[in-house]
Amino acid sequence: MKLSHLWILLFFCSSFTLPAFGQEGESNSTSSQDSIANLELDVLPVVVYSPETGVIFGGIGVGTFRFNSESKDSFPSAVQLAAGYTTKNQILFWAPYELYWDDAKWRLFGELGYYKYVYNFYGIGIDSREQDLETYEVSFPRVRINGLRELFPGFLAGIGFEFDAFYNLEAAENGTLANAEVLGKEGGIISNLGVLAVYDSRDNIFQPTRGFFIQAGAFRSLELLGSEFTFSKFNVDARYYQRLKGQHILAGNIFIANSGEGTPFLSMNNLGTNRSRGFDNRRFLDNGELNFALEYRFPIFRRFGGVVFGSSGTVAPTFSDLFNSKFRNAGGVGLRYVLNQKDGIRVRLDYGWTREGGNLYFTVREAF
Repeated sequence: MKLSHLWILLFFCSSFTLPAFGQEGESNSTSSQDSIANLELDVLPVVVYSPETGVIFGGIGVGTFRFNSESKDSFPSAVQLAAGYTTKNQILFWAPYELYWDDAKWRLFGELGYYKYVYNFYGIGIDSREQDLETYEVSFPRVRINGLRELFPGFLAGIGFEFDAFYNLEAAENGTLANAEVLGKEGGIISNLGVLAVYDSRDNIFQPTRGFFIQAGAFRSLELLGSEFTFSKFNVDARYYQRLKGQHILAGNIFIANSGEGTPFLSMNNLGTNRSRGFDNRRFLDNGELNFALEYRFPIFRRFGGVVFGSSGTVAPTFSDLFNSKFRNAGGVGLRYVLNQKDGIRVRLDYGWTREGGNLYFTVREAF
């Protein structure tokens, strides 16, 4: 079995708590109600190496807090910040966020980012060949904004906005991408507006031990918002968590998605995400995706835990073709370290493998 990427990880984990910006109990003060309490910052400097990027110098930080008017038992809000710079002049910056207030009846989540990075392209479809691999470099800012309001206990609905502006796309002349019949080879702007619905009965957002999380979304690209492509897409992300005994947890995920005619290859669904660890990034690419994942999480010693995971997924040109397409399997093992004991945030180190090789993953928070 070959290792498709060589990674060297050197990291130092530090966790510290900052004083609250507002004191709980001072509810008569408007400024304190608008402030945040119990802000905790966790920082992980990282050095990573892979052949495509060279050495990446960077770090990951995550801050958790509760708005001062929220109870101690409410879901904590979180903002994650990650940045990296490579010896090949590539840049990665991303800041996922999720904010909860009014006892999680209101939620705002999404991502802000900027990337100048390399990505894989093998061609389109579940039968794309490993030997056709080539990489391309592209730069783009990314914006994701989603706002939800609880309508019934555990059920929320709202709207979402997605924006990517791809430019300076550089690919091999007369290569796999140059000869592929796909949209977006010159880059372009993707700007989508959509609706979302969520059912959430989890007991913890960072380390659930029971409950469901089901999110469905439908989006449409709009020229009015600057999009240079016209297509529609939808996805359903369903997760279930069950405590077996003590801290032994079984987590399952079913993901199904499809995008219609006119979708640029830059926005297609793919195997090679957190749902299908082991595959190279964007290994199998197409309009539709169907993926099943299962993970067993267990304690090892004090703050350390382990996982065993597996997935089976496919991609296809249309939604109906997903149910007649070949499935590709992946599996792996991982190590967890509890960085923030109060809220359950974990550092994640996973190794996943497929018939084509393996990949190592290092980040903060669970895959699903």
